[in-house]
Amino acid sequence: MIPTSTLFQESMQFSRTMFTEMDIVFRGTIVAANVNITDGTVTTDRSSNTRYSAGVSLGIAPWENLPLDVYGTRVRLRRGVESIGTREAVQVGEYLVGDFGRSARGALTVTLKGLEQLVIDDRFIRPRTPPRGASTVDTITALIQESIPGIEVVALCSYDRKVTATGAWEKERWDAITALANSIIAEVYCGHDGRFYIVDQPDLTNLVPVFQLTAGPSGVLIDQTRSKSREGVFNAWSVSGQSSDAETPAVWGFAADTDPTSKTFYGEPFGKNVGYYSSQFFNKDEQCVAYAQRKLAASLAATWKMSLSAGPLPMLEAGDAVGTSDEFGNASTVYLLQKTSLPLGSGTWSADVLSDGLAEPAEEEVA
Repeated sequence: MIPTSTLFQESMQFSRTMFTEMDIVFRGTIVAANVNITDGTVTTDRSSNTRYSAGVSLGIAPWENLPLDVYGTRVRLRRGVESIGTREAVQVGEYLVGDFGRSARGALTVTLKGLEQLVIDDRFIRPRTPPRGASTVDTITALIQESIPGIEVVALCSYDRKVTATGAWEKERWDAITALANSIIAEVYCGHDGRFYIVDQPDLTNLVPVFQLTAGPSGVLIDQTRSKSREGVFNAWSVSGQSSDAETPAVWGFAADTDPTSKTFYGEPFGKNVGYYSSQFFNKDEQCVAYAQRKLAASLAATWKMSLSAGPLPMLEAGDAVGTSDEFGNASTVYLLQKTSLPLGSGTWSADVLSDGLAEPAEEEVA
């Protein structure tokens, strides 16, 4: 969750005035500050290579100009609240300008991309051999800073290990970073403040909420919807890697839903639907098993397609765990925010969420 004051969080429950503004930055210098935004949306998405993305609209007079361009210009967005003499805002992303257009009447629309795009675009110009024996975290950091010199990379992950792979990276720098992160059960993204983070992949079986969404007149939760689907639901995962010894067979791990009372039991009646993943950075069976278990929990959670809608919650982002409770304060499910949509004008905050895929939601199933 983006750091905010307790007052800011509690103000979301009451009548207040929201505002959005942006700074335009070039080569680290703010060239236009506190530019007012009339409308737009900020999206955070764990399934996307760029965690943050946005689209904004501005209304400016035809004779006015902004120092905005697609050639290196960055934008910092802030969403805030002001009421009874108090004003507070949180930064909700630092972006590259993807494209923009302007009407004859002055309306300006801008598409913004997260800073991961600079790393994604910076492909290896020739095959590169991974630095065997180096720290995985240090290697990820170096690969990012080669593309964006001076960028801060914050390692919050629980594990690190030495790189053991020797197979060359062919072209995609971001794929190499992702594979390295997977080898330590971590994920990498550019956060709300323009810094890159290396964090543990969420454990859906052990979510700790950072914020409570309460229904009712004194809460912010508006609605919850859910549906079921087989799409993207694997009830087993096979994960393979390579051995650190040329004379030893490749390492392998397997995880399946073996609970015979589960509706996604690996067998009849659901069937056997196996997902596969392979990485040159896995060189122990236990690594493969641990990753297979994490993938299994995530894919079983996808059985339920669930979403939440609420009042504006600019401090929440994809990857946060939130709890829900009814108007009487009775807590129910804890969810992982998979994708969020934050309106920058009027509108409702919404999120696609995951919960513990090994358990059914508490409500009775609709026949």
